[in-house]
Amino acid sequence: MCPLVPTAAPRDVAVEVMNTTVLRVSWTPVPPATLRGHLKGYHVHWLRKRSFLNPDKILDERHTLSFPGKRTHAIVPNLDAFSEYTLTVNVFNKKGNGPSSDPVTFNTPEGVPEQVPILTTSNAQKESIRLVWAPPLVANGILTGYLLQYHLINETTKEARDSWEMNITGPDTTHWQLEGLEEGSLYLFHLSACTRAGCGPPLAQESSTATPAHHNCSLSFPRLIPDRATHPPPLAPGLLNISSYVSDTSAKISWTAREEQQDSQLYVAYMNNRDGNWRISKAVNASQSFHVIDGLNPGTVYTVRLMAKSLLDNASIFEDVIQTQVTGAAGQPRSISTKGWFIGTMCAVALLTLIVLTVCFMRRNQGGKYAGTPPPGRQDVVAMDKVKEKEDLHPDEESQAMNDDTFCEYSDSDEKPLRGSSCSLNGDDAVGDGVSRDSLVDYADGGGEFSEDGSFIGEYSGHKRGGSVTEPNGFGPVSA
Repeated sequence: MCPLVPTAAPRDVAVEVMNTTVLRVSWTPVPPATLRGHLKGYHVHWLRKRSFLNPDKILDERHTLSFPGKRTHAIVPNLDAFSEYTLTVNVFNKKGNGPSSDPVTFNTPEGVPEQVPILTTSNAQKESIRLVWAPPLVANGILTGYLLQYHLINETTKEARDSWEMNITGPDTTHWQLEGLEEGSLYLFHLSACTRAGCGPPLAQESSTATPAHHNCSLSFPRLIPDRATHPPPLAPGLLNISSYVSDTSAKISWTAREEQQDSQLYVAYMNNRDGNWRISKAVNASQSFHVIDGLNPGTVYTVRLMAKSLLDNASIFEDVIQTQVTGAAGQPRSISTKGWFIGTMCAVALLTLIVLTVCFMRRNQGGKYAGTPPPGRQDVVAMDKVKEKEDLHPDEESQAMNDDTFCEYSDSDEKPLRGSSCSLNGDDAVGDGVSRDSLVDYADGGGEFSEDGSFIGEYSGHKRGGSVTEPNGFGPVSA
């Protein structure tokens, strides 16, 4: 069974933008018959879709407010200026929410900017002072410029002796050289950011022009002076191991904060020495221990200053002149032969190659030796045995004819020593007998072994045949 929630949505939803952050919404209540229970109230839902300062970025910021009881309107606060919204309304009872109304689209107008986060003075001369600031973090509209008000202060009574006002056009302007000031005088400056809706709250800063004996070149820090009371400025908190590292388009400022300074805030200011434009970073916590300045121009000289974020601090902690590297000079890759991974890989390959060669050499030496290698005098006989076995296994006509024509048949006889083992081509038996005796003596000296019948003839003879062998040259037969 479905819960008995309301079945109708509020009608005639209308919105009235009261200012940049507040909205009045009204509607026609749902008929009582569609409530299906006791009326608990109305929900107002609104969605911020985008900011007109960045219209291409789609937002999805959803909010809801509940208004109990029977009512026909409500006030919606905390909207963002210069943005596009959609809004719906639905009724709810004890069981749940009813359907939402048709969405209504509306826009909030531009508002005045927030206060600029920082205002500093630098390069105080006898008749001029340079002002440097950062744009507001929330503009609430399109910046049109800044309103500068400055006053000549009587250092005894702390009252303004004279006042001036000027409009600084250009939303990208972050510095101004103020000329025509009195030598050695105290001035109070107020700076406000402006949009078409007006100017935001000012930030105040005091500074003095230089006297002939005093030339002030340090940065001073913003100080709100609601009652124009003066305080002796304490020393800026010291940091340890401040250093800078520069690449072609960025610079890294590093420091070490003492334990008591971990929660303090710092600003990093930098100036392109070519155009004299100062830019100031957002607040950086000292415990972060570094800040990276991006978007620098290659091969350009900059002045960098590290400053403490305090309403009363009036000094620069660190100042350095740096020069970014030329594009490609620092970014060029090192030779591959000097990279550690390449050297390690080459060493590993050389070691593996040496191991493989060593193993192959050892296996080759082992494979060239035969178990039970005969003595030197026996090696020729063993070689002949292997040749003979190969010929017996694979006989052919040519080798058979050669065997028949070359070797003679021997037999075991009682006559010792044996007669020649090969037939003489010239019929000289004496020579044949001499060769046979030499072979027998060499074999005996080599430690050869006789066959089972006491004869070594089988080591040399071919297939035994009966009868005699006739020489191819027509010599007479040699009988056994």
